[in-house]
Amino acid sequence: MISIKRAAVLAAVTTLFVSSAAFANETYICKHDTQVRQIQVVYASDSAKVPCEVTYDKGQGATSLWQAQNQEGYCEEQAAAFVEKQRGWGWDCTQQ
Repeated sequence: MISIKRAAVLAAVTTLFVSSAAFANETYICKHDTQVRQIQVVYASDSAKVPCEVTYDKGQGATSLWQAQNQEGYCEEQAAAFVEKQRGWGWDCTQQ
């Protein structure tokens, strides 16, 4: 029979392992003068990196720029490249 202390430790380790597999949406905020743009990698599930999409919001609602169904890393690469383009155009972008 397992002790209460061991059960508590096992539960804590299991919770830590399961929660570390969760993927949060990646968000970049880009500013230029008074204008603000948001670039976001949106995951359909918090337990997998695909499917995903990259959205771009100029303050009038998000538009989908890229999507991936099977290729992990595609959305993140596209978002990072788009952020670099924004920076090249004079925007100050930070990852949230």
